[in-house]
Order: sequence, then structure tokens, then C-alpha cells
Amino acid sequence: MRRFSASIGRVVADGRFLSPWSLAATFPLSMTIMAPVGAGVDVAALVPATLATTACFVLALGALALLERRLTAPLVRAVVVLVGVVACAALRPLVQDGWAALWSLPVPAAAQLPFRIATNVVVWPVVLAMIAVLENAVHTLRRTNALLREVAAELAAAPDRAVVIDRDARREVDAAASALGRAIERWDPAAGPGGVRALGAEDFRTWSHRLQRMADDAPTSAAPQESATTADVPTRRHSLTLPPFRLPPRGAVAIVYIACTLPYALRTTGPGALIAGLGAVVAVTGLVDHVARRRAFARSARRAATVYLLGAAIGGVALSALTTISGHRGLITLLPAVDYVAFALAAGLCAGAVQRLRREQRRLSGTITRAQRASREGIGPVREGLRRTAELLHRDGQGACVQFALTHPQPSAAESAALRDDLIALVRRLASTYTDADPGADAAALRALLATWGRVIALRTTLDPRALDALDAHPRLARDVYDVIAEGLLNAVKHSDEKRADVAVDIVATGAGSRLRARVRSRGRTAADAELRPASHVRDLGARLRADGRDTVLEASFALPTGAAVVSAEHPEKQAAPPS
Repeated sequence: MRRFSASIGRVVADGRFLSPWSLAATFPLSMTIMAPVGAGVDVAALVPATLATTACFVLALGALALLERRLTAPLVRAVVVLVGVVACAALRPLVQDGWAALWSLPVPAAAQLPFRIATNVVVWPVVLAMIAVLENAVHTLRRTNALLREVAAELAAAPDRAVVIDRDARREVDAAASALGRAIERWDPAAGPGGVRALGAEDFRTWSHRLQRMADDAPTSAAPQESATTADVPTRRHSLTLPPFRLPPRGAVAIVYIACTLPYALRTTGPGALIAGLGAVVAVTGLVDHVARRRAFARSARRAATVYLLGAAIGGVALSALTTISGHRGLITLLPAVDYVAFALAAGLCAGAVQRLRREQRRLSGTITRAQRASREGIGPVREGLRRTAELLHRDGQGACVQFALTHPQPSAAESAALRDDLIALVRRLASTYTDADPGADAAALRALLATWGRVIALRTTLDPRALDALDAHPRLARDVYDVIAEGLLNAVKHSDEKRADVAVDIVATGAGSRLRARVRSRGRTAADAELRPASHVRDLGARLRADGRDTVLEASFALPTGAAVVSAEHPEKQAAPPS
């Protein structure tokens, strides 16, 4: 609830509480679940008055949305929006009765008017707030993805094919791991020494030579090639198709349904029927959520969606039947079936839209991360990584098979199982063996990274010359600092409202001696749940994410190496003296 309230506050402050999506959702809700119901009310007879009232309500909200966009003071805008929405909701029953009286249609009893006003005042702000939070989340994801695409394009436009070569090499290493894993699974120990010798000679030897040839054929430098670099940047789809349907969070449909129907139910239903109805909604939603997530259906997104919608339709019919059993008659008995299915469909489409945007963001983030790493590393680590994996397969994989065949002419089941486990463990090491090839970085690589991001966001940098000298002298330290800064800039785009950041690299004195500090400050409010992933690489480097007022700071400090300095390849003529 606290996160929901904070999200509403951000939406109101940004001037996006009311949007076209709010108006689009208002119409069907006004004509169905928010239509006048209750004892003695003929819902069907009041349809013309309900339609006219809905048109007036939508027009009033539209005018309020235009006024919201014109107001610049956040406090004034928040007060106007809150008062305006409450006023429109409170006047809605009065307008409804006015249209009904004008056309000589039946008017609900006067005693119901206070309850109807209270219902509208409670339901509409809540519904519009939920729509605003969801629409703002989608809008923020789209805006962030657009900026990430711009960053990815900047990185891809650089004269560096390392991204493409690194991607192909990783794909080849993954293919080797998959093929060898299948070969190990197919290996039959009953075949004797010949079988394990063939496993080493045919499978491990083949992939070892294949990776070695790829390393030998890799270019010695990353020459410009526009078609190759831009091919790895995900492009935005301009299709107008509906988002994919995904299962909404557990209980989401029940919460929305109860929030919209409870005010009416409190004045039209007895305590026993009310409790039974709430229990039925919770039970139906829980059953539909559980069945659709069963392993037999969850393996296929389409199958899970079909089961979920079918279950929602059956559950809606059951709720309509319960309404009939409770003594209601007429069109009102059909509303639960229609509304429950509509809520389930809307929740699934919203979940699908958010998931698609988040998947695109993860893909873009991965592209940027790989591009930044490739810009730092160049082609050399790719060649070295491929050679290491080839040597691992040749030395440890093929060698283990040959040695086993020579020393175990008739292996036991336990010995064969031990060899199989060793080979599987070796295959699983391929990816990490490839990644281990990392010669480090230098101050020039960090400056290039900052120059790239500076073309996309407002970036202010503070670089201590002593710290830059330390980066040139210690490539491994420069690599770690580079990774922290790159992660901080990516987080600044993904989680901050304002696309501004401050970067500082300096040397600070501590009780344990001088340390190099890398810090990225994201300006503006950040997402409440923004944090480093447990498996984050920079977390392993000692970086921590903390709040500092309205800003968020990613910071890490590193001990300065005490060994002999390593001269950067960028400046071979500059000999660095070892630290005193």
C-alpha cells in the first residue's frame, strides 16, 4: 500500500493522473459495474440516462485532464485534480437522475442518493488511481526503453565490431557446451574403452579444433563495419497489435472486482449474502489463478492464457448464479459474469504489456552491457577466451577420456559415473573459462564510456588526475572501476525520473590507507525498489546502492595495488615507477 501511495504521488506530481486511458476505461465501467443498481431499479430502462451520464462524465474528466496539463505548480495541480475527480464522482448520480427525469425514465429512490454519491466518491478515485499508476508504469518503461535504444545506437555506431564478435564467440561456446552435454548423456559405458575413446576423439577433439579455428580467424582489431554493429541493437516495433496476454498477479482480479462492487454490495445485500459473495469472489479467483499456473498449463503461455480466461468465464457465470440465488433479478444478474471476465482480460493484457516492455528493457540493458564491456575489452579477450576454452576441451576433456580408456579397460559403474560427472562439470566450466579472459582497461576506456553517455544524458564528471594515473597503471583496477561506472550509468537511465547523472572518480584517504573511489549519482527520484541484483557483478566488486536525499548513489572503493605498476598499452613510452 505504501508503494501504491508513493506511485500515486509521483503520477500526480508529474501531471499525468488523467490520461486517454483513464477516459477509455471510464466508459465501459460506467455502463456496467458503475451503472445504477439496487432494489427497485430497472437497469435496462435507465440505459439512455446512463449513456448520457457517462458521456458527461467522460467530457468532464477530459476537461480536467486538459487543465491538469496546463497547471505547472505541483501542489496546485494535485489539489485541482483531487477536488475535480471527487466533484465529478459526487455529481454523477445527480446528473444521472436529471437525465432520467428529463426523459421520464424511472428514477432510483431518493433514499439511495446519499449511498450512490458515497459509492462514486469511493470507487472512482481508486479506479482512476490504479489506471494512472499502470499507465505511468507503461509510459515510464517506454520512455526508458527509448533512451536505452538511443544509448545502444550510440554504442553500436562506434567503430568497434567487438560486440558482434563477442556475441558469436559466446554463441559458439554455448553450442559446444550443449553438444558435448548431449554427447556425454549418449555415452554408453557398456561400450568399453572404445566408446570413451571415441567420445574424446570425436566430440571433445572436434569442438576443441572448432573453437581454436574461430580464435585464429578472429580479426586482430575491431575494424568499423556499420551493418555488423547496428544489427545487434534491438529496434522498436511500431505495430498496433494488442499486447500478449499474460497471467496477472495472483488475486489482482479479486481486488479490483471487490473494490468496485463492495460499496454497492454494502447497501444492497444482507450480511450473510455479502460474506458469501466475498468468499465466492476470493475462492473463484484463487482457483482460477491456481489452475492456470499448474505445471501442465504453465509450460505454454498460450495454454495458460486459454485456461485462465476459460476459468474466468466459468467463475463469472458462477458469480452471476450466486447473484440470482441471492434474490436479484433482471440485467443486474448478468453484470458479475461480464465484469469479472472483463477485469480478467484487462488485467492479463496489462500484465502482458508491462512484461513485453520489461523484456525489451532487459534485452536492451543486456545489449548495452555487452557493448560497454566489448568497448573496454576489444577483440583480444575474445581470441584469448576461445583459445582457453579450446585448450580446456583438448587438455582436460579429451585427455580425461584417453586416460580413462587406458587405465580402465573394464570400468565399473561407479568409475563410469565418476567420469561422467567430471566431464559434465568440465562442460559447465566452458562459459566461465571464456569469460575469464580479461586483460583489463585504462583511463582512456573510461573516458570513451563517459563521452558516449554524455551524448545521451546530462552528465557531469569529476575525474581526479591521480585516480586516472592509477587506472593507467593498473589495468585490472581500471576494469573494475569501468564496470561500476557503466552499471551506475545504466541504472541512472533505467530507474531515475531525471536523465541526469554525476560521475566522480577520486582517491580518498582512509584509516587503512588510500583507496580509489568510483561513484555515480543518479539525479532525481528513483524507483522505490531499485537495488543491486544478488547476482550483480558490481555487487561482487563491493559496490553498494544507497539513497541520498532525492538522489541515489552507486559507490565502490578499491584498494590501490601495492605491486609494480603495469604500463598501459595506450602509452608504451610512459614508464610508471612502482609505488613507494
